[in-house]
Amino acid sequence: MKIKTILLGTLFISLNSYSQNWDYNEDTDTVAQQKIVYINTKKVDDLLDKKRRIDRAENLFKSFRIQLFSGSRSGSSASQEKFKKDFPTVLVETSYEQPYFKTKVGAYRTRLEAERALLIFKNSFKSAFIFEERVTLDKL
Repeated sequence: MKIKTILLGTLFISLNSYSQNWDYNEDTDTVAQQKIVYINTKKVDDLLDKKRRIDRAENLFKSFRIQLFSGSRSGSSASQEKFKKDFPTVLVETSYEQPYFKTKVGAYRTRLEAERALLIFKNSFKSAFIFEERVTLDKL
């Protein structure tokens, strides 16, 4: 008899510990399951950010660009405005890579295309040079 009582007690305790958490409302005679609250930790956020960066990196393509200027913000803005006046159809961007502002133009698939463009741009921008950069498909 003692063994049966111990087994039944163990069975009820184990079933109770694995059961879901339900709320019973006596007034309306309804049963509702409680919502589970997930805690979003810093590690999960870091992993999601890493996945986003990897996904973006897969959409980047090797290209050759021409850098016109590297220095102060005002110098970069001036070179960008001058370039836009001379070549309105060519892509021009200013980026900040500490501690310099850089004015970059074009995005060419081959080095030969970039060198042809560089010959034209060298007339106005003597210090321009070609460098390799990974860009999104819309810039090519």
